[in-house]
Amino acid sequence: MSAVARSRLLDRLDRLDPVAVVRAVHGFGRTVLAEQWAARQRSTGRPVAWTSGPWPSDGHRGPWTAVRDALTAALRAAGSDVPDAPDPAQLAAAVDAAGSPVVLVIDDADQLDAPADLQAVADLLTASHGLRLLLVTGARYPLRPSGAWHPVLEATRRPLSVVTLTARDLAFTPDELRAAAATWGHVVDDTRLRQVVDLVQGWPTLARAVLDDTGPGDARPATSAAFAYARDVMLPDVGDTVLLRAAMLVAAAGDPTPATTRLVLDAAGRSRSADDELDVLLRLEAVGMVVRRRTDAGPSRWHVPGLLREVLVRELERRDPELSARVHRVLAVAALTTHPPDPGAAVEHAARAHDWTLLETCWVDFGTYLVATAGAAVDAAYAPLPDAVTETSTVLALARAVARRGEDERDDPRALVLRLMTELGTLALDGSWRSRTPAGRWTGAASALVAARSRGDIPRAMVVVRDTEIAAARAGVAGGTSTRAYWWFLLQGGRTALLDGDLGTALELPMRAYELADPSRAPDVRAAAAGHVALVHALDGVLSDAERWLVRHAEALDPAWEIRLRDSAGDVAEAMVATDHLDLPAADAALSRLTLAVHAPDVTWPFVMRARVRRAVLFGEPETGLAELEQIERTHHVWLAQAGLVHRIVARLRAELLLALGEYHRVGDLLVGQDPTGLWSDVPRARWHLLTGDPHAALRSAVLGGRRRRVNLADRTDLLVLESWAALESGQTSLAVRAFRAARRVAGEQGALRSFAHLPGAVRDALVLESGVPFDDHELARLATTGQVVPAAGRLVPLTPRERTVLTLLDEHGTTREVADALTVSVNTVRKQVLSIYAKLGVHDREAALRRAHELGVLGPQGPGH
Repeated sequence: MSAVARSRLLDRLDRLDPVAVVRAVHGFGRTVLAEQWAARQRSTGRPVAWTSGPWPSDGHRGPWTAVRDALTAALRAAGSDVPDAPDPAQLAAAVDAAGSPVVLVIDDADQLDAPADLQAVADLLTASHGLRLLLVTGARYPLRPSGAWHPVLEATRRPLSVVTLTARDLAFTPDELRAAAATWGHVVDDTRLRQVVDLVQGWPTLARAVLDDTGPGDARPATSAAFAYARDVMLPDVGDTVLLRAAMLVAAAGDPTPATTRLVLDAAGRSRSADDELDVLLRLEAVGMVVRRRTDAGPSRWHVPGLLREVLVRELERRDPELSARVHRVLAVAALTTHPPDPGAAVEHAARAHDWTLLETCWVDFGTYLVATAGAAVDAAYAPLPDAVTETSTVLALARAVARRGEDERDDPRALVLRLMTELGTLALDGSWRSRTPAGRWTGAASALVAARSRGDIPRAMVVVRDTEIAAARAGVAGGTSTRAYWWFLLQGGRTALLDGDLGTALELPMRAYELADPSRAPDVRAAAAGHVALVHALDGVLSDAERWLVRHAEALDPAWEIRLRDSAGDVAEAMVATDHLDLPAADAALSRLTLAVHAPDVTWPFVMRARVRRAVLFGEPETGLAELEQIERTHHVWLAQAGLVHRIVARLRAELLLALGEYHRVGDLLVGQDPTGLWSDVPRARWHLLTGDPHAALRSAVLGGRRRRVNLADRTDLLVLESWAALESGQTSLAVRAFRAARRVAGEQGALRSFAHLPGAVRDALVLESGVPFDDHELARLATTGQVVPAAGRLVPLTPRERTVLTLLDEHGTTREVADALTVSVNTVRKQVLSIYAKLGVHDREAALRRAHELGVLGPQGPGH
């Protein structure tokens, strides 16, 4: 087996008095260890007798005869006088007369079972004080609390001190395994050593079979030879059928615990007390079929070596397929309902049970997690599903498709989940949805929402929300409303309502998802729901509520989910709150966790853009913000083509960026568009009037906007600040003071400062002086961190639409002749229009006119070619 001498075990055997038992199944090097210890005893001058089975059973030379003859030969070799064919008493006398302890090793001692032979050996052991007996056995005889048991020990009829070594002791440590591998001709690095240990733990024969079968360049260890050895040699050697049956049941549980051991024993129809499952695990540990992993951080954990587990599980399936299916079904349900759940284990057990409904339940409840963390076991469960099964379940059809995808398609689990939900939802919208479980309908509904959003069909999505809520009310808990699938639908319904501008529903549904979702079964749903509610509050300007929900979001986050499937809504909410507080480090920290990826079903990207634009306007990077916004507009996203919330958000962002850049003419063009509700244009319109020198129009816009029924708290604060500025500019000091104080009160309740950063410094100081409501040092320090938020005031040039067209063509073509040709009018007509343009711009030539037009924003910013 190995030339590695393990002193830690040899020293324990040196202490035997008068009996030692080395007990393990084949492959743990029990005989090699006995030989090494026998050699050590011989080196000290002690006589050593060795005998091993199998012994003849013809009645002339049985086990006792072999023991007697081996001991007689050893004593005579040491110079002792021993009669021929001595009886136990004579042999005991010769042993005691030897002058030093005499060692007797009986290998394969579990074959020593004939009553007469057992009694003869027991009589020898009882009569002699100088005999040291080492019994090397397999797992035929059970362990007892006092140690290993053997019929010889019982036949002595008196208590004996017994040293016991089991497979737990004989298992090689990683360092011993590395040393042994070198004696077998294998040099193993740390990676290969970890792979082998995971497969066989410290089982030396299995480790050698793996290494002998594995080529130097193989990425994974080869296991076929080791598997065959464990199946054909090790299992038959167990002998104890009760123990072997327990091993197969426990192996089905994977990494067993006392609780799962009880489950499988109960599933097999065994009636056991509360303490027996631990006894089973300890007995299996003694023969090496389970390993106990001790940790400093917590209690020991049991583990079945990977290769051995597969051998035992397949053996159970071969011997009793009905019991195997029942056990795996019980384990799958337990894995789904434990705290916290183990979806990967549930999938594996459901697949081994061939329970397709349970396999669908695993995906319905934990599909997003399985997509993000799917390993070989999950893929192996779903990839081979037969067509007859997938035809009954849309969920299983998609799960099979995922399992058959390459690893390169899983780099972005979040995007993959969205694509899968879009595919599922398309089937649901088209009426092709199939499900084996009640909860499957909610997965179909949630997917239908994603698919409808990807088409830009928000009205259809809201119909799905309303219809599904009615169905859920009728179905109740029995219809699957206590499942992750329904909670996930509530979250998707809230996000759809947010895109529809229905903030009441956008809050109500995710809040319900948060309250209903089990923290251990659905930490991702709770965290995403809390993040979504925080985002809605942040968008509404209710920062105190947003911050409370951000705390809940952080408390609900689970590291296992956060790493792969972190939901972005909470980060957007955090960025929005930070910009309202003018907290640049916090805003940058939140934005650094966000990517501006415009995926069709992803509802967060418009709000990510909103947070980035706020940061750009407040801290001096409006050019960068405008470039990003225009890049998004060039994607031709389906949501931008419709007069919905996203369309309004983008229009508002463009207006804010252009105002920050002083592009007042372009802002004016933008404000000409229809916005009967004023939901996006009230704030930029009032600010535009102020910056272009019309405080009276600004005051009208601010007052009108503040009186609208649906204005949110953030815009109301902005409009109050703008009202105070416009009133001050209009000479209405009392109105300015009243509006400023109201703005300070409303903003102060939320800790918001952003609106005041949009006031020119001199105006802000004047309003503070008139109102008697100063900013404290902390607020002043935050305000001082902003960039040039308010651009220089400008004036609008009253060009007619025709004159602006002529100016644009003049910029493109260069001569009045070319402009006239482009417009199909006479040169004289164009010249008259050009002179009018010069007069309005206050210039005298084409170059100065174009330069001035670019400066004023009539033609947009001047490029490097001008």
